Amino acid sequence: MAKTLLILSDEDLALSFLADEREVQKVRVEIKNSPTLVDSIFKGRVKRYVKGMDGVFVDIGTDKDAYLPTKGKTYKIGESLIVQLVREPEENRGAKLTDKIKLVGKYLIYLPKGKDIKCSSRLASEEKEKLSTLLKESLKDEGIIVRSIAYNASYEELKEDLEKLRELWSSIEKRAKAVRKPKMLMEELPAHMGLIREHWYELEEIVTNDPELWSGISSFLEDFDPNLLKRNVYIKDPYTYMVKYRIPEVLNRLFSKVVWLKGGGYMVIDETEAFTVVDVNSGDPVGSCHEENALRTNLEAAQELARQIVLRDIGGIILVDFIDMKKQENKNLVISRLQEALGRESCYTTIYGFTKLGILEMVRKKRGRSVVRILSEPCKACGGKGYIKSSSLFNLKVQRELMSYPHKKVELCVHPLRYNSVKRMLEKKNLRYVELQESKELGMDSYSISHG
Repeated sequence: MAKTLLILSDEDLALSFLADEREVQKVRVEIKNSPTLVDSIFKGRVKRYVKGMDGVFVDIGTDKDAYLPTKGKTYKIGESLIVQLVREPEENRGAKLTDKIKLVGKYLIYLPKGKDIKCSSRLASEEKEKLSTLLKESLKDEGIIVRSIAYNASYEELKEDLEKLRELWSSIEKRAKAVRKPKMLMEELPAHMGLIREHWYELEEIVTNDPELWSGISSFLEDFDPNLLKRNVYIKDPYTYMVKYRIPEVLNRLFSKVVWLKGGGYMVIDETEAFTVVDVNSGDPVGSCHEENALRTNLEAAQELARQIVLRDIGGIILVDFIDMKKQENKNLVISRLQEALGRESCYTTIYGFTKLGILEMVRKKRGRSVVRILSEPCKACGGKGYIKSSSLFNLKVQRELMSYPHKKVELCVHPLRYNSVKRMLEKKNLRYVELQESKELGMDSYSISHG
């Protein structure tokens, strides 16, 4: 199904929405003027071994040293090496690294330190065999992973992609030799370009309201695939697209812990520092949910849960408390539905099954904070015990609504702790027709707009 990538950009944020004709499927966030760390490549220097852990701390030129699992390898203190960042640093710990470099291309993922050919699990057996045979002769002392879209590519296209990735790796190695201190050698693509690289073959339209982003995307596409240039559209006012894809509603639902199901049940999604807990409820009175009804609600919840995991970019440990079912075959049906609904994302997810307490355990590869965590900040009103929308997102939302009142005198009222941030935004955007007021009666994520 053809997809649209809508990129809404402001001075602080760039929000990317990947949508088909029916709904938004993915939301990704970029903080402006912040480097993309995950999948970026660094020259590092080994600083010390970690006692009791099979790993070393590596200086990569950032504030905190990063952790590199050794997995039986031996490194010398002071040794220089090329590493790739696979998980963002968090408050209490540094980033996580790997020395198994992966460079993503149009059809292939290049493994400069690998030795064999792997194929996407989404490819049929005969396609895997055909592509492996085709590419085997082209490989030297290196490895590749064949992306599922490669089944439609010619040998010349695959060879060209491989050569581009080889050249990229060669330039990274040269840069590593040229620099003495630990530093970033290659910054990964920003989130919106990462989505283009991942979904290029199904993108019908790439739309942004930022001329700089539009120009950057055009430059990227000239090398990646010039045929996509005509699909890259700059639009000054994205209001029509925001209405079409119900962007304000999508953002509001992202911040809601409760997700309603069409059959009357609901899920409660609670993200914590350690893991994400999902509680599935039937919506029926206590004790009235029989096996068949439980299965029906759980299957619907499994389908929607897969969508929410991808939409919110939830990673790490996920514990799901489905409605209790006695029959093992019904539990297996729920697991199958979840795997099927995850689709291509299933390669990043491991489902371990139900525990004796009836909790489904699963792990999705965690690379950084979820969308909600990126767009949140500790709540000052409650002493940091809860989370509210970040100032950047709150201001963006207010600004978008003020667009509905062009040059009309309006009164905007916000919580006192939001006042200064909103005031700076209004001054920066030269919105002089807006009179700003404050009220303690409003919640931290609430505001009111009135006009004469």
